[in-house]
Amino acid sequence: MTRGPDLVDQILALDPGHRDIAAFSTPGAALSAARALRAARRVLIVTGFTVEPDMPETDGPPGAAVLGRALRRLGARVTYVTDATNVPLVEAALKTLDEPSAVVVYPGGVDGARRLLASEKPTHLVAIERPGRNRAGDYLNMRGDSVAAWNAPIDELFLCSGDREHGLDRGWPEKGAARLRTHGQPTRRSATRLRGVTRPVTVGIGDGGNEIGMGAVRAKIARLDALRARIATVVPVDHLVVAGVSNWGGYGIVAALARLTGKDLLHTPEIERRLIEACVAAGACDGVTRRREPTVDSLGSDTHAAVVDLLRLASRSGIMVGETLRRGTRP
Repeated sequence: MTRGPDLVDQILALDPGHRDIAAFSTPGAALSAARALRAARRVLIVTGFTVEPDMPETDGPPGAAVLGRALRRLGARVTYVTDATNVPLVEAALKTLDEPSAVVVYPGGVDGARRLLASEKPTHLVAIERPGRNRAGDYLNMRGDSVAAWNAPIDELFLCSGDREHGLDRGWPEKGAARLRTHGQPTRRSATRLRGVTRPVTVGIGDGGNEIGMGAVRAKIARLDALRARIATVVPVDHLVVAGVSNWGGYGIVAALARLTGKDLLHTPEIERRLIEACVAAGACDGVTRRREPTVDSLGSDTHAAVVDLLRLASRSGIMVGETLRRGTRP
């Protein structure tokens, strides 16, 4: 029996921002991430992208909260990690979902990442719409401008190991970022242990190439154009989910989890509208337009609500079958 494309994949492949995500996305990624997260015990979810001083964006916190709620309902202990600017957004999204407000401000400092990993002992690390450093050690937005001054280096959680990695020991000048003292991307082998603690499974969700996790497909992103080559992060993950909007990637994983478990884990279109409005009320702006209005990546809340509705359908229907059912087969 030949099956057609996964409906979740088709929805996540929508590319309203014309970012050529088909060039660096992988079919089945949301399902693969869902399978990895299904039995998670302790999860750290990292999110928050500040595009200008005191202007965190609406993409990221809603997806983090919805995914975290699903994982908590499946038995995981979920903690959210962000910087001070994004705490109100994450808390607003969690309050909208009637979820516990388990938000931790990234400690920073020389040993901040290692201390947090040692104390939380996560089995899984998830990043959704969080800046990842590029080859020069800087954090760039989609316009190629540095946002390092407004975004803490939380990607260190995904690079940290028992021994200090090249590239973690660097300071920030007044503007921009110092060049990493490294000759290349951190290796998976060197990141397998943290003082006797097994390295967590890592998941990354993004939509542009500069987010934590996109280091897994950096070569593909760099081939698109010179700007993408410059902004692309070097930070990899085990499971990368690419979507037209990062929130959608988080929702896609939840839809896949719902399909795997038979549980209703995804929120409703109406709650999606409320999530966006709550984040704006907490100080968020649209990351593309820079306006404080209920939009995400320049798309209105009705568009995002419609995507949630489609993903709810996908979580129930599974796949779109490419052959006839004349023999009585079912997907």
